[in-house]
Amino acid sequence: MNLERRSFIKGSALLAAMSAVGGVRAAGIVNHEQKYHDRWHATQLPVPQKLLDSEPVLQCPAPDSMGVAFAVSDFALGYAEVADNEKMENAVQYACEGVPLAMLDDRVMRIRMTGLKPGTKYWYRVGASTLAFPVGYWKKPSPPEWSKVYSFTTCGENASSHFSVITDTHTNWKTFALLAQKLRAIGAPVTLWLGDASSHTETREELVKMFLKTETGGDYATTQPVFFINGNHDFRGRACLHSTEVMMGRLPSERSGRDWPLVRNFAVRQGEIALIGLDTGEDKPDFHPSAGGATRFEPYRTMQTAWLADQFKRPEIARAPYIVAFMHIPIFDSRPDANPGNTLENYAAWQKQGHDEWGPLLKQYGAQLVVAGHCHCYRYDEPTAERPWAQIVGGGPHMVADKFPTVIEGKVEDGELKVRVHNMFTGKVEATHAFKPRV
Repeated sequence: MNLERRSFIKGSALLAAMSAVGGVRAAGIVNHEQKYHDRWHATQLPVPQKLLDSEPVLQCPAPDSMGVAFAVSDFALGYAEVADNEKMENAVQYACEGVPLAMLDDRVMRIRMTGLKPGTKYWYRVGASTLAFPVGYWKKPSPPEWSKVYSFTTCGENASSHFSVITDTHTNWKTFALLAQKLRAIGAPVTLWLGDASSHTETREELVKMFLKTETGGDYATTQPVFFINGNHDFRGRACLHSTEVMMGRLPSERSGRDWPLVRNFAVRQGEIALIGLDTGEDKPDFHPSAGGATRFEPYRTMQTAWLADQFKRPEIARAPYIVAFMHIPIFDSRPDANPGNTLENYAAWQKQGHDEWGPLLKQYGAQLVVAGHCHCYRYDEPTAERPWAQIVGGGPHMVADKFPTVIEGKVEDGELKVRVHNMFTGKVEATHAFKPRV
């Protein structure tokens, strides 16, 4: 398997450093330290049992990288092995990300697989080692406990032009089980999860059970990686500041220093489709008393405006036949009395700032579609001359006839992007919308 050498070194240097001291006599260790080395070397650790505490959850897909996270039951160092063949021959091993220290943890392992090729199928497994301290601060990992082998395909212009969308799951596990089943049946290579994973989150363990160790089982993203976009409820509760400790942010090299806080934003080619992720933030203005003076969503959206303008200038985005933007709160509502998100009364039905700042860019660069959630009710907003992009709003978490859950599927077929809205209450396709390529 020929991965980029620099990325291989980045992923495996920690393992090499640890294994280098495994000889009878370690070069460079002075005599009075030899007894410590001998004790370190003599310490034999068993392969852990049940250290892996969840299925792997693939996330932050990109043309040349893939993130994965999984739960563990003890303080550990995590790994991922990746190969371009099912037998895992010549697999490359990566350890927990982090510089200068790997992000060791007693609950969540986060690993970034880098140096991958666009639009390429890979096989992988995850593992973890417990850590012992046989000599003071000297760490020694146990042999890893490994998962079974799974597969994924990286994004890229040569990848399949196919995606699925879920939104507003709100830890309704009966509905989530049906959504996960539908995602597997559709078989799209990527899933976009448009936020409101819960109503509010108070502890990191709640985040673990929400994303990694769900009540329905965590196999919803073992082969279909997730682009996660925040909903307004994902900014609520004491644990919201720790969400990237479970659902990773985008790879730092994807953005500039100016855009450093934009850890959830992405612009990625999935075949003929450019997928663009935007974060609409809270559904109330920053001056709302519920914020306690601690939110900065208005400047946050404006930061994304500058970022979005730059993404349209990237060659692979500029030449995409289809551009679809994904976000939580809709940025259009035809109702005159719909709350625009900038008043103290109630909460936003749509995000006016996003409409005013992002909408013109979507129009200028020919985006065909916005996909959003938040309203818990499927809706289709036809494009107009002034607003040439359409908008699809997904459903909510409850199994009711008028506000049914949805899985939205987009796929390029017969020279068009066909977007099907799967009604999870009836089990039927509620609507199909077709979009021509950009001129």
